[in-house]
Amino acid sequence: MAVERKTNGIWIASLFWLVCLLAALVGASLRNYDLASLLPLAGLAAIPAATSLILSPVIRREWAQIIVIFLWLALAVVACLVFGFIPMALLFLCAPAMAALFEREKVVEAMILAGLTAAGLFYFAQRGEFGDISLTDGNQIKWGVKTGIASTIALLIGALYAVSSSRSQTVASSVSSDVLDAVPGGLLRVGKNNRVKMITDVAAAQLKLGEETKGLSAKDIFADPDKRDEFMFVINKARETNRKVSRKFRLLENGDYISAEITAGPLKGGDVLVHIYDSTQHENRVNSLHQAYSAAQRDADSRSLFFAGVSHELRTPLNAIIGFSDMMRSRLFGPLPSKYAEYADLIHDSGQHMLDLIGDVLDLSKVEAGKYDLVYQSFDAADVIRSSAKMLRPAADSAEIRMDVEVHDKSGELLVDADRKALRQIILNLVSNAIKFTPKGGRVLIRGDFEGNHLRLGVVDNGAGMSDEELEHVGKPYVQSESGVASETRGTGLGLSLVKSLAELHDGRLELSSQKGIGTTAEVLIPRRRVS
Repeated sequence: MAVERKTNGIWIASLFWLVCLLAALVGASLRNYDLASLLPLAGLAAIPAATSLILSPVIRREWAQIIVIFLWLALAVVACLVFGFIPMALLFLCAPAMAALFEREKVVEAMILAGLTAAGLFYFAQRGEFGDISLTDGNQIKWGVKTGIASTIALLIGALYAVSSSRSQTVASSVSSDVLDAVPGGLLRVGKNNRVKMITDVAAAQLKLGEETKGLSAKDIFADPDKRDEFMFVINKARETNRKVSRKFRLLENGDYISAEITAGPLKGGDVLVHIYDSTQHENRVNSLHQAYSAAQRDADSRSLFFAGVSHELRTPLNAIIGFSDMMRSRLFGPLPSKYAEYADLIHDSGQHMLDLIGDVLDLSKVEAGKYDLVYQSFDAADVIRSSAKMLRPAADSAEIRMDVEVHDKSGELLVDADRKALRQIILNLVSNAIKFTPKGGRVLIRGDFEGNHLRLGVVDNGAGMSDEELEHVGKPYVQSESGVASETRGTGLGLSLVKSLAELHDGRLELSSQKGIGTTAEVLIPRRRVS
């Protein structure tokens, strides 16, 4: 952008000078001056301005700026020698005026050079070192002096206008540059003729473009035909749909390929703003997460299959142990000494406990492996609640715990569409947990009712309870609360985890609330009707 402003300034000032020369020639022609004698003077005076125009495309080069400044100084020297130091010394202002269109430092340098050149010229001219080379033709002198002064004033006006315009644009551009530099990635603006109107340094580096980017065709940005076609498709698609369009590109950076996301957004007037973002790190993080997830999934599947296999293999010998212990307890083959009868009871109870735990492990493994299939049927959940309570009442009586059942539906029925076996397992696990953690003389309440379109199953106890911190972890596989660890009846910590999984398979949820020393309330909500 800075180069464009310099070029525009050179053109403005130079054209002001040349137009003034042309106007002077036209005026001389109207006054019947001899144009043949004036044209060489006009041609000599036009050399610095014409050279400035020719060098304008490369005016940012140091050598080009030096040539322009010295040509204007040379013109001032020749004018002073031909027309007289006074008033032609005014032309020495042309060099600093042109330098003002470059950098600020060049103005100081040009002023010093102009001052030294003018002083030296005056000194040596006074001493007669140059001899008498002034013109004798009065018309030439009159035309040259007036034209020189007028053209110098015109050039100064043009330079001042260009500098003023350049400064206002510089301020606006500096603000825009700050904003653009703060944007992650590179930006370029493509005009409706598919020419690059603006590009940031970051974008130029990403696309491996040189310094000459003004007017570059968007079609020439990529040498690879496939990338070029894809790039132009993104730009044209953004114009057609008036929406942002993104594509992934592979760009070469420091010898390595990077993943870049190029997004084209439409602007007013048919222009398109293109954003180039290096998404390599983001994609690497996403890939790492995918790999970690896949590895964790494989580990979970392997663990579930292992538990399922082991649980299945353990069930056969356990069933045999329980069966033989039943035979011993029933004295099928004759009486047993009291001590052996006690041992048979212990063998049976321990085997049954292990079988229950293995059943939980197997069921949870099926859920985690996605192989636990629900069998939906319409049934009365109140019957399941009451029958489950009957199954566990001996355990409650043995623990000296009062167990009550409350069904709050007016009809006494709780008709639902669900998996009967899964619902029974939910109730048995919740009640077993409550009995295990409720002290003697305590109470366990099993209740069921409808809440909107959901069946609410609740088990309330006044046992040890849990803290908020323990509640956050309860329900995770193989995690027990502090009271569970301290309990004489040890378990795997799978009960609530299995309840939670079975509830979620029904598109329901498990809700837990508890207070230390007061008790725990576990509630399961499942839809009354199957969610398709």
